[in-house]
Amino acid sequence: MVSSAILLVGLASVMLIASQVANTPTASSQRLKAAEAVDEFANDVRYATFLITRTPHVLEFVVTDRTDDGTAERIRYEWSGVPGDPLQKSVNGSVPIAVVDSVQDVQFSVTTASETTSFASTTDSAETKLLFNENNLNSTREVTADKFSGQALDPSTLSAAGRLWWNATRVDFQASRSSSANEILLVQLRSAGDPNSCPTSEVLGEAQLAENALSGAIGWNSVSFSSPIQGLQFHRKYALVLARTTADGTSSTTAAAATLRTNINDSSPLTSDDGGATWGYNGDAQTNFRVWGTYTSSGPTYDLTRNYANRANVVLQAGTAAHSRINASIPLLNRPELLSAYWRTDFDDDPTATDFTRDNTGDWALASNGTFNTATLVDGVWLADGALESRPKNDFTTNTTVDVRCRNTSVGGNGAEIRINADRQGGAHAPLVVRVQRQPDDSQTLTLYGKSSDATDVMLIQRKNLSSDFVRFRLTILPTDNVVNLAINDKDEGTYAYPTYAPTDDNRFLTFSANTSSAEYDYVELRVAE
Repeated sequence: MVSSAILLVGLASVMLIASQVANTPTASSQRLKAAEAVDEFANDVRYATFLITRTPHVLEFVVTDRTDDGTAERIRYEWSGVPGDPLQKSVNGSVPIAVVDSVQDVQFSVTTASETTSFASTTDSAETKLLFNENNLNSTREVTADKFSGQALDPSTLSAAGRLWWNATRVDFQASRSSSANEILLVQLRSAGDPNSCPTSEVLGEAQLAENALSGAIGWNSVSFSSPIQGLQFHRKYALVLARTTADGTSSTTAAAATLRTNINDSSPLTSDDGGATWGYNGDAQTNFRVWGTYTSSGPTYDLTRNYANRANVVLQAGTAAHSRINASIPLLNRPELLSAYWRTDFDDDPTATDFTRDNTGDWALASNGTFNTATLVDGVWLADGALESRPKNDFTTNTTVDVRCRNTSVGGNGAEIRINADRQGGAHAPLVVRVQRQPDDSQTLTLYGKSSDATDVMLIQRKNLSSDFVRFRLTILPTDNVVNLAINDKDEGTYAYPTYAPTDDNRFLTFSANTSSAEYDYVELRVAE
């Protein structure tokens, strides 16, 4: 009986210990739970396209649509930092659920890599007299809608070390009003070709001057181009052309001006009697003229560093035992750029319904605060019938990239217009405007403007003769340096300093529209660095 009692006591002790072991999580079981949680985390984060929050205890990110509702998903993993509290997960702002009921430690981190792009800039000289002829005068030739006069220009002598190209800003020429003073004189800069460097039909720039603004007697007259004719090459020849438009409703034979020559005969060096269709050449004669402009030279180089997330790292310890700790490093397949804000629309669906980060704020809104007309979406293209603006507002004080593919589909107006009120800090901001405008010959011209006041545009660069198809352009804004780089169809078009001034409103967004014209947009993307 004594022996049996001893055995029963021992057996009870064994059963008690076994019961405690069965009901107490072992380090191995805790490690298994941690591994399952890390596996779930890895399957989510590896497809991240945008990182919203990253701290040692929180990693929140966006992945592409998983619920077939057309909207990306926002996933958040979070731990309070208090040992014993759960690791929680929420999707699209839902009530968090525990992935692991109790953890001792969670540490999130992201491995990043940097890529640096260098942008070369240019500087322009002060305006100076570049090409000219100022000889004695003794003959004239009237300019009509049929009779054009011209002058060959050879800029090869302007080339010098450090100069990249030249730009024409205004022209002086000697002329007087003709018998009537109701016509419009056209002063054009054209490309020139063989034979004899005669003008081609390509008009690089044009200024108009009412005849009644000309001097009454033969004398010097001046006209400025509305924007400088940029990027003129030293090795190419050009032609200065004086013509007359018939848009004023007068007869084509009515003279707009009498222009003065330097030769003893009445022939001008380049003349056309058929409205510029063909040209004659007189090698002994010259027009009296002055072409004013600037030289463009190399300027400073600016570096842009972009940071990308390559891997998401997690340390998860569910139990108190050190060997219950799980370490994992998950490659991020989309290698998302580290951004503070992001917008994009591909016009597959209503852009005003897009909420990329699932923050309950629509990414785009009509400037009119109206309802978006989905009938204007055709095969992933928006036939613009208003102005769309980015939401929420942003000061764009860090490196900002605007990427757009669009085209203007009618002649006239301001075309497809994209505007961003960038670099809003220190009591100033820098509105930047891009206009893509269709020309009568079906080409398109892209012009980038800064603004020195609400009412004053400052042209930074203009590129002509783009195709009538969609044009892709990219603005890279570097607020630290007050410069913007332009690329058109992946070709670098240079980096330019932009003006700033005090804002008069709270328009802190990107806006794009068809401004008094017809335009189509294929996509618009806006990225703001951290």
